[in-house]
Amino acid sequence: MGHTTLMRVTSVLLSAPMTNIINSLALFTLIARERNLPVSNVQTHYNVTSAEVDDLLSIDEVSYIDFNSTASVPSKRPNVCNDCVCGVGRKTRIVGGNVTSVYEFPWIVSMSKQGTFYCAGSLITRKHVLTAAHCMEGFDRRSIKLVLVDNDRQKLDKNAIIRRIKSVVIHEKFHSYTYNNDIAIIEMDRPVNVNGIVRTACLPEDKAIDYTGATATVIGWGRTGESEPVSNELRRVNLPILSQEECDQSGYQTNRISENMFCAGYLEGDLDACFGDSGGPLHVKGTFGHLEVIGIISWGRGCARPNFPGIYTKLTNYLGWLKDHLGGECVCPPPHRY
Repeated sequence: MGHTTLMRVTSVLLSAPMTNIINSLALFTLIARERNLPVSNVQTHYNVTSAEVDDLLSIDEVSYIDFNSTASVPSKRPNVCNDCVCGVGRKTRIVGGNVTSVYEFPWIVSMSKQGTFYCAGSLITRKHVLTAAHCMEGFDRRSIKLVLVDNDRQKLDKNAIIRRIKSVVIHEKFHSYTYNNDIAIIEMDRPVNVNGIVRTACLPEDKAIDYTGATATVIGWGRTGESEPVSNELRRVNLPILSQEECDQSGYQTNRISENMFCAGYLEGDLDACFGDSGGPLHVKGTFGHLEVIGIISWGRGCARPNFPGIYTKLTNYLGWLKDHLGGECVCPPPHRY
């Protein structure tokens, strides 16, 4: 199992049926530690007080990205559709600062294996889901269920859409020990309508953009603490994107963070993604108000431990790879291009 980044929150909403999940995750973690592997956060842990929430900048209050720079090479991005838009959802009231709604992030996909939630992904075309390679490697795709528009995992939403997996492409250079190239594409058994409740996530611009210092938003159903159960409700947390220098100075071994990864979080801990969040998206806000997925929750040391920020797959390095593996399927553009 890989390590999924989660957000820590003061409220934990898990009942007795989650015991099996926790036992399974504990076993995976034990095996990983015995093999000296990085532990994946397939859950979100939030440890946010209301006072802390007030101090955090909302992603809607941050402007930091210059999308006007010109690309020096032909675009590597997949073909663009002309009948849909990406990266927009309904604004919802954030309860307690961290509980959000799938209607605000209508591209989020929950993944369960034999009825047990374990990872997340992002819808990027009508029939493709972006996730982490470690969420798929070694799993029988026939046992995995994908659910969209499912706000509370304890009871299936009336608008929920269920899909199975037709095929999976795991990056050919994914390394299960280092988690380098931790990216995969799932093709669903049937496409979904992306002009209603469901929308696709926006891919990043094919430009050289330095996101250092930007406030990003991570979402997921992962653990609400390193020793806590997974969340039944979708949660969000805002995290700063760290520079390569800050990442190198953290507690990870020298050269552990490859050029295909980046760090986000607080070196003092407090907020992070956690077990169960793996494969989910890290977003930044674009110039036109839409959200772009620039990172995939990948791995980390525990959850929100001081000096160990969360590690994310750097999506800008894989635009060409995505284009080559979407079977010619187009991606929806941001609103301003529609």
